[in-house]
Amino acid sequence: MHRLGRYLDAPDEWLPSLNRANGSTRQQRTERSVACVQLLRASLKYLDLLTMRVGIPSTGCGMQNLTLPFLAGQAGLDVRRAERAMRDLQAAGLTSVRRRCERAEDGNYRGLAAIRYMPASLFGAFGLAKWLRHERSKASLRHQLRATADAKHRRRSTREHARGQLWLDAMTNGVKRAGPAVSTSGGMDVSTAAEFERQVQIRAGEIKQANPSLGHGICFRLARQQLTPPR
Repeated sequence: MHRLGRYLDAPDEWLPSLNRANGSTRQQRTERSVACVQLLRASLKYLDLLTMRVGIPSTGCGMQNLTLPFLAGQAGLDVRRAERAMRDLQAAGLTSVRRRCERAEDGNYRGLAAIRYMPASLFGAFGLAKWLRHERSKASLRHQLRATADAKHRRRSTREHARGQLWLDAMTNGVKRAGPAVSTSGGMDVSTAAEFERQVQIRAGEIKQANPSLGHGICFRLARQQLTPPR
């Protein structure tokens, strides 16, 4: 982002394709050059080094694309000037844009934020090709470590959920098998007492599932404290 300022001093030396993007043999006007540099800097601010895509990482491996008005605001430009600068950047091969749309319920199409990429050659033009390769390797390693940690967490959560469900099912089946043999307490008839014990065991199973580190006795005690016996 800092080295882009060199383009303003010597356009043909640093980014000749941008200097000639307007199709003229004359040097790009200063205000137009500044707009292009500012828009490039705003795009670099949100550049994902792993994919070279401009956007904000979202849940999982997704990416939230950025609208041109948003980038214009980040660059300190009005939208019309940003549109002209974006056309110059595309013509110069410094930004590639893939437009998107979706079909609305009424059958019409609505435009979505375009997918924007930046070329590695932009870094190479300012002597940063080796640095970019190094940083992209580091970004790839970070991505792999995050993916491994997420997969491990999902597997652990699945195992804990399955164990809790099995324990809950086993307790529920035990109450069903007990049937009329459940003793009464506090004046409750057999069916009412059995139903209360079933609710206690189900609640204890839920507590155990939510907090696997708790012992069975503690889970049952908490369950009985949370439930009110029928009278």
